[in-house]
Amino acid sequence: MSFRLTLTASVMLMLCLLAGLLLFVQFRTLDLAVDDSATSTMEAASKNTMSLLQYQVEMLSRATRTLAFSPAIIGSDEPDEASPSAALMRNNLVQWPALDSIYVGYDNGHWLQVQRLAGLKGEQRDRVGGPPEAAFAVTMTHWKGAREMPTTRVFQDAAGNPIGQIEIPPRGYDARQRDWYLNAQKAGQLITSAPYLSFNLRVPMITLSAPIQGPGSGVVGVDLKLDVYSDSAPILHFGKSGHLVIFDANQAVIAHRDYAAMFARSSADPAGARLPSAHDLKGSLEGKVIADWDKTSPYWRKLSWSDHKEYFARLETIALGPTLAANVLLIAPEDDFALGIRDLNRRAKLLALIACCLFVPAAWIFGTHMSKTVKAITVEADRLQTMAPPPDRPIGSFVTELETLGRTIHKSQRAIRSFSRLAPREIVRGVLDNSISTELGGTRQEITTLFTDVRGFTTIAEAADPDTLMQQTSRYFSALTDVILSQGGTVDKFIGDAVMAFWNAPNPQADHCERACRAALQAKAANEAINLQFDAEGLPSFHTRFGIHAGEAVVGNLGSSERMNYTALGNVVNLAARLEGLNKDYGTQILVSDAVYARIKHRFCCRFVDTVVAKGMAAETRIYELLEEKADGAINGSIH
Repeated sequence: MSFRLTLTASVMLMLCLLAGLLLFVQFRTLDLAVDDSATSTMEAASKNTMSLLQYQVEMLSRATRTLAFSPAIIGSDEPDEASPSAALMRNNLVQWPALDSIYVGYDNGHWLQVQRLAGLKGEQRDRVGGPPEAAFAVTMTHWKGAREMPTTRVFQDAAGNPIGQIEIPPRGYDARQRDWYLNAQKAGQLITSAPYLSFNLRVPMITLSAPIQGPGSGVVGVDLKLDVYSDSAPILHFGKSGHLVIFDANQAVIAHRDYAAMFARSSADPAGARLPSAHDLKGSLEGKVIADWDKTSPYWRKLSWSDHKEYFARLETIALGPTLAANVLLIAPEDDFALGIRDLNRRAKLLALIACCLFVPAAWIFGTHMSKTVKAITVEADRLQTMAPPPDRPIGSFVTELETLGRTIHKSQRAIRSFSRLAPREIVRGVLDNSISTELGGTRQEITTLFTDVRGFTTIAEAADPDTLMQQTSRYFSALTDVILSQGGTVDKFIGDAVMAFWNAPNPQADHCERACRAALQAKAANEAINLQFDAEGLPSFHTRFGIHAGEAVVGNLGSSERMNYTALGNVVNLAARLEGLNKDYGTQILVSDAVYARIKHRFCCRFVDTVVAKGMAAETRIYELLEEKADGAINGSIH
């Protein structure tokens, strides 16, 4: 039977059996209906809020990692206020209003900080100093051996122009001895600190820090000022009057709607200034829920309060980074979810008798409408597998659960669509259909690996505006990525200005060597085409070198249980990277190994270049320059 007929017949049967008890059932089931609907809606709102919170943390973590990879920061271990490093930090502060400062510390003791001054008032502003119209403060601390030199602080306007400067006597600040530096160096990856009182402002902070990924040694740090975050973060409120409290395992409050007032009280503690604590919420609704919490996650609670209202509470522990777990408490009054249901119930009592008479056609119409809605939602759910673009708006319904389901499917479509742009689409599709495991580990298989690099990119980056360079590099990457994807390649990662891609994984490809070579030739042509655009726009040209090698590798998930990457490891990857670098020595653009040449010589024209022992390798390798793909019917062979 169809959904419409099944629904209509079931409703009519229930009507015959329960017509006499309809009003009684309405009274008895009101509370259950309210609780069920409110719980469902609260669950959806909670998941949405938690997703937004984790998305914000992920975006902030991604920004920190990006800074750690930035050529501007890697390229110099003594940047000053006029350096590209300072400009890059200032631009990132503009994009993230809740951030207090961004800084980098090097192993030579040099420390550069760009701090936002807009919004600082009173004692906090006095601690920084400088002209009142300053928008940014750039602080530089130097060490000569074991001796700290005076700290220089340059004040800049909103456009980055210097408007003042002060010298600060040595104050015992060595970035290399700070927890954010030591812990990031020790972990070798991004870490998130527990809340703490900052060195200069003495206000609550959380720091995200990551070791510099390049030559030299140092750590990039990003400070999130908790009072500013609590004032500006939209996720601290949801629904009509719901709100959040975030605190860590040590009960330190990370975010609260009255965070500034809580900090004012905790900083005036007779025992000494301290962080706001969940213990400070004693006597409040939030404090009651936290005190009764049995440490399960997620924890649900419905309770009455002194204002004679019923409240729903949900408490869940989530990760705010690789090293910081946070407890998120969501509280909302029941009326936020139940008023509509109560109003509907009152109307139902008045129309109950008429409804019994009209129920048969109404049931049929209702079943038809529900059938269409469920079918439409099912169609959209099927589209999740194809990663198709989501519709402009979610499928709506007057039934709360279907409305919630429609919104959830729509959000899932947007999330998967966005995820397919952050990870190779074939990987995302494999995860969705369970053909690719999400467990750590890999399998041995043959792949063809392609490495690219831009000649003289460091020199280009030093002379270019960071924003312009980022836009230009993104256009360049798009041109190369389109070609690689058109040949069925998997784009593994972008490493600065370089691209790593491979073929024959996750899906087998019998002609993976040919695909890689064809992609290299087409990428070369695409590179030349986009360089014409760059020249017309007065931008420097990007000249790309390619290295291709085929062999056995371990392909699978590398990383941790919380953060992993589908990639390939093995000598095949290393040799492809070495071949790309050898182009510089031989004046070539595309070099392939003899393992690749043996498989593609019947389809491509190649020129023997040399027999080499690549850096870090023990065996000799014959290398060939890839010239062009042969026309159909061309004679097999190579150009010597």
